[in-house]
Amino acid sequence: MPVKKTSVLLMGQTPPPWHGQAVATQILFEHDWQDHEIHRLRMEFSEEMIEVGRFQWKKIRHLFQLIHKARAILRENPGSLLFYPPASAKWIPFLRDVVFLCCVRRLAAGTIFIFHASGLPEFVTRGPVRRMLGRLAYQNPDVSLEVAQERLPAHKVFQSRAWQWCPCGTEVPEFATPAPAPGAPLTVLFVGSLQEGKGILEILRTAALLKQQGRENDFRFRIVGKWFSNQFEGYARNLQAELDLERMVEFSGQLTGDEKWQAYSQANVFFFPTHYAAEASPIVLMEALGMGLPIISTRWAGIPAMLEGCPTASLFSIQSPADYAAELCRITKHRDNLPTTSDQSRNFYRERFLPGKFIDRIANSFDTAAAGTARPPLRIATYLADQNPGYDRSYGISRMSQVVLEKLVHTAGLDVGVIASRTSQEGPDGSHTVRALPWGTRGKIIRLLTDHFHPLFGQSGRKPHLFYFPKGYLPILSGLRRPSVVTIHDTIIQYDGDHYPAWRHAWEYTYWAMMLRHTLRQADRILTVSQSSRRQIKEFMERHCIAAKEIVVTYEPCLYENLPQPVNSSKQDIVLHLASCEPHKRTAHLVRWWHEAGKSGKKLPVLHLIGSVPREVSALVDASEGIVRRPFLEDTALQAAYLSARALILPSEVEGFGLPALEAYYLGTPVCYVKDTSVEEVLRVATQKGGFHLAHPESMMRALDEVMAMSPEEIHECGLTLREAYSAEKIAKRIVTVFREMADQA
Repeated sequence: MPVKKTSVLLMGQTPPPWHGQAVATQILFEHDWQDHEIHRLRMEFSEEMIEVGRFQWKKIRHLFQLIHKARAILRENPGSLLFYPPASAKWIPFLRDVVFLCCVRRLAAGTIFIFHASGLPEFVTRGPVRRMLGRLAYQNPDVSLEVAQERLPAHKVFQSRAWQWCPCGTEVPEFATPAPAPGAPLTVLFVGSLQEGKGILEILRTAALLKQQGRENDFRFRIVGKWFSNQFEGYARNLQAELDLERMVEFSGQLTGDEKWQAYSQANVFFFPTHYAAEASPIVLMEALGMGLPIISTRWAGIPAMLEGCPTASLFSIQSPADYAAELCRITKHRDNLPTTSDQSRNFYRERFLPGKFIDRIANSFDTAAAGTARPPLRIATYLADQNPGYDRSYGISRMSQVVLEKLVHTAGLDVGVIASRTSQEGPDGSHTVRALPWGTRGKIIRLLTDHFHPLFGQSGRKPHLFYFPKGYLPILSGLRRPSVVTIHDTIIQYDGDHYPAWRHAWEYTYWAMMLRHTLRQADRILTVSQSSRRQIKEFMERHCIAAKEIVVTYEPCLYENLPQPVNSSKQDIVLHLASCEPHKRTAHLVRWWHEAGKSGKKLPVLHLIGSVPREVSALVDASEGIVRRPFLEDTALQAAYLSARALILPSEVEGFGLPALEAYYLGTPVCYVKDTSVEEVLRVATQKGGFHLAHPESMMRALDEVMAMSPEEIHECGLTLREAYSAEKIAKRIVTVFREMADQA
């Protein structure tokens, strides 16, 4: 039988008037939603920008027409979701929402709010009447999509079951952006509604400052948009005349279609000094990036979040003409760099703001809301007291746990809690504490005792439906933690016991092998992070006569996926290795190979060893000019190291996943790795370059030459492919599927 599609009542304002929210809604209305049954209902409260947020009798009539149509659609399509854009932070649209949502929302199976306008959460919390009305209208949506990242987030104020940051997207045509001719003035473009809050007066004052500095012939300001009111138009034009800027500043009126794109293509800089009260994540900034323009804007509303990591955006305080003028002078001084800047802007747009990415976020919200409304929330308790990053060997596991849990807490239908100690990793915002142990677990003995006996201590709140152990070891008292799901990352403890028995005490190998056997026998569901690790676990189970069980591969996400993929980062003549004393990591072998290659006369970059260097090669490292020893790096310094290196070398003979390989590619650095390991499995979705055989050190040198010859464009494409394959969203969905299956079987 065909799968029944999720039914959604999609509401919103499309142009006219022309503003960011309307343009974004138009994308949703025009999309062909093949996997969902969409019922479109256009809101037509305003036809001109001057009407937005203002009282008109026609709006009351239209409100009741909308209520009638929405109720009819929801009655004819039972089980439908309501997708609705809450109002701006003004009384009239706020009261409109209260009336509409109180009349309509109860007929919907679930509600998705997309908060385009900033300031509504803060507006609602100012006084008891607003709070009461806000609860009636907005409380407990299934999903909150937040276009802007606000100081007071909507999902917290309205207690959303799930939420997601959801910057919009827009389609930008292919237009060539020519570099300014030598000696020609720099064209500075503004596109938007012509009103005071959008910074129109700041543009005029910036132009006036430049004119005072004798730079009148160096800049031409072009202001595109429709006047918000005749009164403001008169004021702005009087100021233009008063400052004698008619030659320097042009008001072009509202442009749409090809005329608008032509204006972008003829510009050299996009200038958007907004301090508009309801600003969120302006569409015009996405358009400017897509057209290859550098941006000057403000640290206001959602702009810093949407442009975080953008190499071509400069943000300043609001109403700071002196700063804006200085930045324009800097750009014109380095105008020869504008072609490179253009490529960087376009790449940032493609990574973040293509319409398809916006559509994917919206489609995911449909699925999330549908899953949350279909059944009561699934309560999950996650054990984190065994993760003390920097004090034990769980650093990589802790990073995975952090990224996965952040996605899980924003998944509708899940109620995620944590069991943590005073010193261990904690749950992300949105999770709650099932139990906070009042002691630390950094010491080995206290941690082991806590791991095994924490089930004896009571928990707050209702009993969880299942227990999740992301580090992969169940307590001895696992019978009190049923049903259980574990993520087993590898069986390297057994591998080391077989190949390097002198590396650890015999009791350590015995203990951890015992714990792994116990976990594999008692766990209700087993997850792992690669097909390679899955094979390791199955071999371990066969070796120890453990009954076969299903093992689900989820893979791992990377903490760096929220950072922009570098296009062409500045590289130094260095390569990295994350050094370790663990024998299977092969740090000592790499040092010897590097030393011998250098002695033979091979020209090599400098090898930076980050971390712990094995004692047996410590003297060799210190004596070598081509090897630099560096300590363990905190995350910011580690990112900088990745960005500056030409390659990362991972000579490990066995891994569970190989997270550093993703970290490196996500920051624009290719990787050399050992073939037939999980690292090869993880990277082959994007590239087959960089593999070598441990038995042949010369093959590592060939692999290094191979990856260092990769172009920045090729590395960039590899990074984007890996981000798509191992996104936190996808990994979390795989884990949630297992959780749901267990709940259905309970």
